[in-house]
Amino acid sequence: MTYHDICERCEGCGADPLQPFHDAEVRICVECHGDGYVDVFEFRLPERLSA
Repeated sequence: MTYHDICERCEGCGADPLQPFHDAEVRICVECHGDGYVDVFEFRLPERLSA
């Protein structure tokens, strides 16, 4: 199962939080690539049926 979660590094804004404040160029976050969210994959093991 796949779902989306807010990027913890940029807190959903999409901008790189480590860039200088006075920089005119906005760099995108390296974890979410500017989307503001990341894909989270949830893997479940097959459940065993018992009688």
